[in-house]
Amino acid sequence: SPYSQSFLEAASIMSQLSHKHLVLLHGVSLGKDSVMVQEYVRYGPLDLYLKKNQGEGKVTTSWKLQVEDKKITHGNVSAKKVLLTREGDAASGSPPFIKLNDPGVSVTVLAKEMLVERIPWVAPECLNDPKSLALPADKWSFGVTLWEIFSGGNMPVSLLEPQKKLDFYQNSLQLPAPKWAELAALIAQCMDYRPHCRPCFRALIRDLNSLITSDYELLLDLSPADVMLRDSFWGYEPLAMCQDPTYFEERHLKYISLLGKGNFGSVELCRYDPLGDSTGELVAVKKLQQHSAKELQDFEREIQILHSLQHDFIVQYRGVCYSRGQRGLRLVMEYLPNGCLRDYLQKNEPRLDHRALLLYAWQIGKGMEYLGAQRCVHRDLASRNILVESETHVKIGDFGLAKLLPQDKDYYVVREPGQSPVFWYAPESLADNVFSRASDIWSFGVLLYELFTYGNKSKSPSEEFLRMMGTEKTVQIICHLLQLLKDNRRLPAAAGCPMEVYTLMLSCWAFTPGSRPTFGELVPKIQALRDSFFFKPLG
Repeated sequence: SPYSQSFLEAASIMSQLSHKHLVLLHGVSLGKDSVMVQEYVRYGPLDLYLKKNQGEGKVTTSWKLQVEDKKITHGNVSAKKVLLTREGDAASGSPPFIKLNDPGVSVTVLAKEMLVERIPWVAPECLNDPKSLALPADKWSFGVTLWEIFSGGNMPVSLLEPQKKLDFYQNSLQLPAPKWAELAALIAQCMDYRPHCRPCFRALIRDLNSLITSDYELLLDLSPADVMLRDSFWGYEPLAMCQDPTYFEERHLKYISLLGKGNFGSVELCRYDPLGDSTGELVAVKKLQQHSAKELQDFEREIQILHSLQHDFIVQYRGVCYSRGQRGLRLVMEYLPNGCLRDYLQKNEPRLDHRALLLYAWQIGKGMEYLGAQRCVHRDLASRNILVESETHVKIGDFGLAKLLPQDKDYYVVREPGQSPVFWYAPESLADNVFSRASDIWSFGVLLYELFTYGNKSKSPSEEFLRMMGTEKTVQIICHLLQLLKDNRRLPAAAGCPMEVYTLMLSCWAFTPGSRPTFGELVPKIQALRDSFFFKPLG
């Protein structure tokens, strides 16, 4: 592939170069995954080092300038491509020592969406015509890296969604100017949108040397106008320019384990560790298995819905991560270590009494009441999609099938085919693909049944309904299931299930949608049941 060829070309170039400020390439391992074997550089990427140490007095202005003075022509210059070998010591007069890493796959072969990911380091002219990569492009990257180093390794523009990154270039915007006028002028010269107007590297080195000997100490303060410009464009708080939790950089997401896998996507446990010291938070990251236009559109809709929801009993949206452009879109959510409610019920049945089960039902009901107020239909309400934060707190998760109701209708007709959790579906959903808040009530009744059977696999809704169908069941399960429901057949009460609870389930399973209660009506009934001390078990 062009990527593999470019990778090998970069390795070939690095193997032929010898310089104290270049990372030494030991060799290349070719196989399923091609790997460069390089020398170990103790302090790692410069941008991470700066973020980690900017508040500890290690990183002074002269320190930063000495580092910048070592840059050479490269093709992919950024602070993450600069590795720190030695910290430096002002007391002994030893300066910091850096090495430039390999450029990686050349911008000349990268897809447009991957080039957009590299904004603002990739020069504007390379975005329009990657083949135009030349020395002026390095000068642009040099200016961006200089700004990056003096802002403590931060770069807000890199965290923007793709269209906003493109807007940055299309509107010929600039990074906020440092208060230090000479440094600001140097960066502005490098980041001139006219490639031929950027200064030569010899002039840049000369200007940097003059800054090293000056008495200035940089403060990256912005004027009020700069602040307004930055905040209106980036949407960040003034004191958290690069700590917006909405966008996550792929390289800082460290995979730990697989949490779950479905037909269309998987959820992984990752640590988001921007400082690279294993102190970052744990997050759940959902990504698509396949990347058809339809699946990507559905995934974007799921993200949009979850982003708009904020409630104690709904899983918390944390942000998104763009990997390889839009096709590598990932959803980042809070991580709830106790997993899904179905598995939690199975593991902890002996110590979960009816009051605990009703607490979960009440919390789910409150979350669903909130969803209804937001005109959101979940369409996949089941114990497998409820996540457990603690023994006394659960949250509604997995909005992969959720829909927002049209403003002029109280129902939604699903037209696309797909695998559906039919044993949790209301009759109108089975017959006509009609979904509403009332169909979510039906599913809630099935979820109540799951709660009071403690997620027992042999008594699951699917197993019970299949038993009712008997030996006659064929591939047309939906037709058989619909006929059962028309004949007023329903899931049975679990052994020991309080009559009042089973009565609630039956009310959720009224054949006519208008005859079912609302979540606003169910929630106080569940609370009253939980507050009572006496339940009548079914005989």
